[in-house]
Amino acid sequence: MTDLTTACSAMPRSLRQQDRRANRPAGQRDPIRMAARMMSWIWVQLRRREIIRTLDRVDDRLLRDAGIERGGIEDLVDALIARWR
Repeated sequence: MTDLTTACSAMPRSLRQQDRRANRPAGQRDPIRMAARMMSWIWVQLRRREIIRTLDRVDDRLLRDAGIERGGIEDLVDALIARWR
């Protein structure tokens, strides 16, 4: 029979490391990953504003031809960004 220590050592190393990370307090979970997620969020928000600003400059007739209403620009941009993620 095996005990838990030998069963744990038989597991792949990647699974054992995940268990250790999950047991850490929330404030100590990989600050580099948290910073990367924050930078990604900032980039998405800047890109969102840029797209909205560009579509606001487009003529109403061109927007209608594309099937976009002026009031629905933000919803359209949010849907596009949701597809990217």
